Amino acid sequence: AVVSTQSTGTFVLTHFVLCYSPSLNMRLGYNRRAANRAAGKAGAAAKNAGPKYPHPRNLTLLFKEGAVDGEASADPFTIELQMYMEMKGFPHKVHVVDPEKGKNLPDWFRKNNWDGILPMTKYDKEQYKLGSAETMMALEKKFRVPLMSNGGMGAGRFRGKTVKNLTLSLLKSVRPYDSTNPDWTDLVHEFKQLDEYLVQCHGKEGDYLKSKRFSLWDIRMVPALYNLVTIANYFKPGFVMPDEVPHLRSYLNHAFEDPVFKKFCPSVRKIVRYYEPKLNMRIVLPDDVV
Repeated sequence: AVVSTQSTGTFVLTHFVLCYSPSLNMRLGYNRRAANRAAGKAGAAAKNAGPKYPHPRNLTLLFKEGAVDGEASADPFTIELQMYMEMKGFPHKVHVVDPEKGKNLPDWFRKNNWDGILPMTKYDKEQYKLGSAETMMALEKKFRVPLMSNGGMGAGRFRGKTVKNLTLSLLKSVRPYDSTNPDWTDLVHEFKQLDEYLVQCHGKEGDYLKSKRFSLWDIRMVPALYNLVTIANYFKPGFVMPDEVPHLRSYLNHAFEDPVFKKFCPSVRKIVRYYEPKLNMRIVLPDDVV
């Protein structure tokens, strides 16, 4: 700024000169923009925390409430879906609901699930899936990483559905666990098929049905088999795994100790309480049974 003085002693601004340094201003602007970009990326990362691979957005799971208020049921369908989500690493929210009591039901439940089928899944904008099998197959088809259904459908016939169905009919029957009971005969036949398949898998593909970690087929089998072998004798004594299926017995011993399964494995008491209304029975458990 240039000033001039008059005889009165006052200072008067006559003109102003702006000094401009291109290199300095460019550096300041670049640094400012770089800082803004870094802050934006950090904010976006914090907002969208989750796996770096593609995954469903706004994933919400609904599980049926079990014997303990606020805790999910010991239903094998619930356990297998919990294991699947753990292994896929998808960020998600969980709501434990009771449709019969209208407890904790979101607004979108009734209009998309008239029959009250659980588990239920909602993701992305308006994607709804009913049941664990439909949910896992839909997500596995769209979000392949990490891959859970590797190896094709070779083990598809061992989905666990047969075991789940036979468990109820087997425990309802008054017949013993022997050849006079058609449900037991069908179950042993299923066990033998699985044992033969395990002979082919072991030594070639790993410890489980398809690899050295749980695959989709293992997840569909293990919870149902655990429920059966754990509580069968509480409802009807005499259950033992057949001697003809040594590979299946070894497989189950290994699978039941897997960290993923143990994380979601329900207690014996919860499993018994789950089956009691289905079998119209009430079991008095010893105090040492957790």
